[in-house]
Amino acid sequence: MKNQISVTVAILMIALASCKKETVTHLPDQFKGTAVALGNGHAWSWVETDAQNKPVNVGITFEKTAFSNLPTDGDEQEYILTMPAEKTATPFQMIVLDWNPHGHPPEHVYDKPHFDMHFYMMPESDRLQIPDFETDSTGFVNYPAAAYLPQNYVPIPGGEPEMGTHWVDVTSPELSQTNPQPFTQTFIYGSYNGNVTFYEPMATLAFLTGTKTFERAIPQPVKFSRDGYFPTKMSFTDKGTTFEVTLHDFIYHSKS
Repeated sequence: MKNQISVTVAILMIALASCKKETVTHLPDQFKGTAVALGNGHAWSWVETDAQNKPVNVGITFEKTAFSNLPTDGDEQEYILTMPAEKTATPFQMIVLDWNPHGHPPEHVYDKPHFDMHFYMMPESDRLQIPDFETDSTGFVNYPAAAYLPQNYVPIPGGEPEMGTHWVDVTSPELSQTNPQPFTQTFIYGSYNGNVTFYEPMATLAFLTGTKTFERAIPQPVKFSRDGYFPTKMSFTDKGTTFEVTLHDFIYHSKS
């Protein structure tokens, strides 16, 4: 009888140990936006959340074929990437992808073929109301208080319609006054009418097609104008047949 009890106890202990080993960690749930045609492929937005609906990653996926047969004429080409309903876990409402076949000013800095990836924190209807700088500069020069932008960020003079004012990090390698480096990637902030309105990863086509993996910190402000989770890092990742640009490592901030 004692032997039978010992065997039973041993079996129960093994079973309990097996249950512990089989504990499953919840993987982020990914929700995709509608794909848009780009080059010979497609691009789309996506959001990943955890079990508590907190943002884990938000980004853009490019099919690698999208980097082929891109427009070569004219100025920037705009592609609106609608975000899934789960975007509410993030501060972002929409993404506008701009392809610049000849780059844009400042000359000799950002005049290379590249993508601007605007993650907007404002409704599309409000974005479309931003006028030409020459028509009405009021909202462009109404800058946010310094604490709402990272240290070392300065505004590019003027502004862009349907975008706003762009702020650049003067410590970026391509903006060095003593030893400027060729532009590959950077992170820009945007504002309009006193508010930070977008985050903007920017990267050359050569960087996107030639990078396997790259991660960098996103410069952070001291204050935030709304409650929510904000990304602190950005990654570029070759996934084989696709390429991802990801904002991640979200931290919660209260409005201040």
